Parts: sequence; C-alpha cells; structure tokens
Amino acid sequence: MSFADPTSITYAGASKTLPRTGSSANESIYRLSDTGGVVYELRLSHAFADISGRQSGKNAGQGQRNRAVARLTRNALVADPLATGQSLPSSMSATFTMDFPVLLTAADAQALGNALVAFLSSGNLLKLAAGET
Repeated sequence: MSFADPTSITYAGASKTLPRTGSSANESIYRLSDTGGVVYELRLSHAFADISGRQSGKNAGQGQRNRAVARLTRNALVADPLATGQSLPSSMSATFTMDFPVLLTAADAQALGNALVAFLSSGNLLKLAAGET
C-alpha cells in the first residue's frame, strides 16, 4: 500500500504538491522541482525484520527490529555571502524514524511517534534547531 500520489507538504506556509517519481516494495520517492531551482524530495521507507524462520519460544523475535523512515529534503541555490552575484548549492533535511522491536506492534510505534510529533511544536522545533536541549 502506498501514500497518495501526488502527496502534499507545506514549506514556510506554502503548499507543495510532490508527485511520486519512484517506488519499490520498501520505498517511495516523491519529488518536486519548484521555481528558482528549488527541489523538494520526500522519501518514505521501511525495513521489517523477517522472523518467519525463527523458532517460537522465550527469545523469539528478541533483538530484531522494524524501522519506518520519513525524510524530507530541500535542495536550493543560495546567495554566496562572500562573492556577490554567485550562488552555492545548499541542502537540508528533516528525518523522522520509528525504530521498534518486532515484539511491539505498529500501533505501539504509532503511539510513541504521536507523542513525539505533539512535542515537536513549531516553537520547540525552533528551540531545537537553535541549539537548545
């Protein structure tokens, strides 16, 4: 199952529509080349542990982990502060990762992820980016 194609993000108050440009069984990539040479890329991926060959019992599944990742990248040309009229390529990204053992459910990971997303308000994100811990 995939996310909607295209999918939307909001960057600095402006809505951006990113069409799917690639996909595999474990990953989808959504990409938009915007005005001014700015490129947005949303990469959604997962890696689930294969426990089909494991024996049942007390230690079954221990140490094996599932991972789901959302990564948003923005590439742009920015003015070079040292050379008037010149631009430099610049890239930034934000990543959200849920990493959980196979002994827990996707709903458990969702509950923890929701708690973090609620904490990461706009104000708290600015504090974190500015170096507060």
